[in-house]
Amino acid sequence: MRLRENTFAKIMTLIILLLIPIILLYTLSIRTSIQVIKEEMHSLKQKDITYLASEIDKSVTTLSSLGFLLSEDIHIQQLQTLHLIESAYERNDERLRIMERLRLLNVSQRWDTQYSILAPENQEFVSTNTYLTYNLDTVKSLLAPTWRYEEMTIQNFKQQRFVRHIVKPKSKLANLEKAGIIVEISFPEEHIIKDLDAFKETGKGDPFLMDPEGRTIRNKNADKEMIAAIGGLIQSSELHPKSSNQIVKIDDSDYLVTFAHIETLNWYLVDYMPIEDVLQPIVKSQVLFYGSVALLLIMSLLAGYLLYRNVQRPIGLLIRNVKRLQEGNYAARITVNPKNEFGYLFERFNDMAAETERLIGKVYVEELRRREANVKQLQSQINPHFLYNCFALIRSLARLDKKESVMTMSMHLSKYYRYTTRVEKLTATLKEELQLLESYLEIQRFHIQHLNYAIDVPEAMLELEIPRLLLQPIAENAVLHGIERFDGDGLITITGTMAGGWNTLVIEDNGVGMTDEALQKLERDLMNTPDDNTGCALWNIRQRMLFQFGPEASIRFRLRPEGGVSVQLEWPDSDQNQPRGAE
Repeated sequence: MRLRENTFAKIMTLIILLLIPIILLYTLSIRTSIQVIKEEMHSLKQKDITYLASEIDKSVTTLSSLGFLLSEDIHIQQLQTLHLIESAYERNDERLRIMERLRLLNVSQRWDTQYSILAPENQEFVSTNTYLTYNLDTVKSLLAPTWRYEEMTIQNFKQQRFVRHIVKPKSKLANLEKAGIIVEISFPEEHIIKDLDAFKETGKGDPFLMDPEGRTIRNKNADKEMIAAIGGLIQSSELHPKSSNQIVKIDDSDYLVTFAHIETLNWYLVDYMPIEDVLQPIVKSQVLFYGSVALLLIMSLLAGYLLYRNVQRPIGLLIRNVKRLQEGNYAARITVNPKNEFGYLFERFNDMAAETERLIGKVYVEELRRREANVKQLQSQINPHFLYNCFALIRSLARLDKKESVMTMSMHLSKYYRYTTRVEKLTATLKEELQLLESYLEIQRFHIQHLNYAIDVPEAMLELEIPRLLLQPIAENAVLHGIERFDGDGLITITGTMAGGWNTLVIEDNGVGMTDEALQKLERDLMNTPDDNTGCALWNIRQRMLFQFGPEASIRFRLRPEGGVSVQLEWPDSDQNQPRGAE
C-alpha cells in the first residue's frame, strides 16, 4: 500500500511532525537559557572575585599606608635618639610609649599585623611582638621594599608571612647602616586563608591565591588536585591570568576559571567552578522534558499500533481482497472476524463478492457466446466470389488438360475451407494459421501470376496459440488492394520474432500502398465500432487480440518507403497462450 494511503503512517507522521517543532523550540530555548546563564555566571563570578581581591588589596594598602605614617611619625622617629637619654628609666618609658602606639595601631586594623621598628645607628628595636629580636643583618636578609611572601621564624615557629620594609630616608635603601628608621610590616597567610574560607562558605567556589612563580595559598578545604591542575595550565600558558575568565576542560569536565589581580601583593586571586553544577537544574529539566517526549512518543506508538491492529489491518485486508476482485479472482473471501464494525463490512464484502462472481459467470458465458458468434461471422465473411472464381479457374484448367494444376488447386481449396469452417475451437496454433495462409496464397497465385510470398517465422513461435483467422484477412487485403493492382512482381512477406517477452508478426507487401490520409482513416476506423459503411475484419482482429492477450496487444500500420504497407501484430509473451474460455 502506498504511504499516502496508509492511515497508520499518516498518524505517526502527524505525531512526529507535531513533536519536531516542540523539540526544536525547547532545544532553542534551552540553548538560549544556557547561554544567558553562562554570561551571567561569568559576570557574577568576576564581580565576586574582584570584590574579594579588592578587599584584600584594600587591607594590604592600608597596612602599607600605616607603615609610611609610622615612618613619618615624630614620636616613632625619637627611637633614633633614644640612646641620648641618660636615664635608663626614661629610655624604657619612651620605648614603652612607642610600643603602646604600635599596639593601638594594630588593634584598629582588621588583620593582626606585626609592626617592628629598627633604628640602625643605635640598634634600638621596638615591635608589637615582645618576643621578637632583630638586628640589622636579619633585616638585610629579609629586606622587602615591596610586599614579599617569605618564611619567617616567630617564637621559634616557622610560618609563611607577607612582609614589607619601609626605609627612611628612602635614599639609604642600599646602605641600611646609614638609615634613620626601618619599619617592618608583616602579617601571616592565615588572614588571607580566613578570607578565602569565608568566601567559600558562601558557596561561591574554591578560591586560592597564586603568585607568578606558581606558589599558592589555599583555603582550608581546598581541592589540592584541582588547584594543581589549574596551576599546571597556567604554567603551560593554556590559562592566562591576565584575562578575566576562561573555560577549560579538566578531566572531561568544563570549568569556569576566574582571575583577579591583587596589585599590592602582585598575586592573582583565582577561583574555579564546574559549569555542569550551575547548569544541573537545566540539565535535569532537559532530561525530564526529553524523557516526557520519549514517553509520549512510546504511548503514541502504542496508540498507533492499536489503531493499526484494529483499523489499518482490517482496512488493508479489505483493500487486498478488493484488488483480488479487480484482478479477476472472484472467489476472494475474507475469513477473519475482527469482532468490531469491520466484521459487518467483511460479511457484506463476502456477499458482494459471491454475487459478483455469479453475475460475472453469467456475463462471461454470454461473452463467450458473443465471441463465438464473431468468429462465425468472420467465417461467413469469406467472399463467395472467391469460391466461384476458384471453381471457374478449376474448370478452365480442366479444359486445358492441366491435371496437376487442377489437383494442386483442389487440394489447397479443400484445406482452406476445411480450416475456415471449423467451429469447435476459437484458437489455433500459429503453425496452423500459416498453413492456411500458404493455401490461400497458393490459390491466389493461380489468379495473379506475378504474386510471390515468403514466410520466415522461428520454430519457437509455431506452437503459440492465437485467435483463429487472424492472419488471413490481412493477407487478403495485401493481395486485393496491394499486389493485384501492382504492375511489377508482387511479394508478400510474413516475418516473426520473439524478443524481450514480446511476440511480433509482420505482414508486408510491395504493392501500390495507400495515401497518408487513407492510413489515418484506417487507424481511426480501427478504434471505432464498425457500421454499415466500414469494414469489420481489421476491427475484429484487434478486438480478438485484446481479448486473447490483454490491453498490451496491438496492431499497427506503416507505409513502407519502398512501396506497399506493413502490418505489425504484437502481443506479450505468456506461459499459457490460452484465451479465457477458449475451450
